[in-house]
Amino acid sequence: MLRSGRVESVHRGSSLTGGPGIAAVYQPEGDAGSRWAAGSRLLGVKIDRCVVEDALSDALGRQLTSQIDFTSCVSIEAGAARSWINMLSLFAEQLFRPGSLLNHPLAGWPFVDSLVHGLLLAADNPYRRAIAGETHVVSPRAVRAAVEIIEEEAHLPLTVSSIAARCHVSARTLQQGFRRCMGASPMAYLREVRLRRAHQSLLESDPSVTSVASVAYHWGFTNLGRFAAAHTARYAEPPAKTLRRGAFRRSQANIRCSGEVI
Repeated sequence: MLRSGRVESVHRGSSLTGGPGIAAVYQPEGDAGSRWAAGSRLLGVKIDRCVVEDALSDALGRQLTSQIDFTSCVSIEAGAARSWINMLSLFAEQLFRPGSLLNHPLAGWPFVDSLVHGLLLAADNPYRRAIAGETHVVSPRAVRAAVEIIEEEAHLPLTVSSIAARCHVSARTLQQGFRRCMGASPMAYLREVRLRRAHQSLLESDPSVTSVASVAYHWGFTNLGRFAAAHTARYAEPPAKTLRRGAFRRSQANIRCSGEVI
């Protein structure tokens, strides 16, 4: 993607000349060459072909029988392409920044997963319409399997794609089935499970050795402000109060037990 200046490139026998607002998509194979004016600024990203094709197979709900070819030139002025470029720019900005949450698996892997799937919707390819308009019916068994995975592995960096693959359905199909059977998306259900587990952890933890932040991060909440707001809305008290209340209840119980022994 050209941020400023002008670039000329040749790839697999096709030439492309453009300025800001244009992005080039190169296939992994074939000769390619580029030259750009002095002072030009570019942003480039390389994604393994297998990762892209696995994401496409996941979205389609079937294995690919041929390689995917993207249109070589993409306008990034509006629509899905503009949105995807914004995601990519944020990724590039945050990835190597010290303390960036993208280096935490719970935050980084879902973001990368979204980038790969977003490419399939942003850049023109033969499967783009099929992905955007897919309407498969998922069985309740797949939804139950997904619920079990979420309940048992809520502390892990789960994504819709990884859950769907283990349930043998596409990510979009699982999302549709989840909304129909559970009234929420898989990620919304995962957040609710994590919030419930975090609340329980706060009640069971010692505030002298455990902080609200450590509990929040353990259960995948990377934004403390949003975690506090969600917890307060769900349990009618801030997480810090829950942590103190749990400790108070245990101390009172210990006093009662000591009294019984005497």
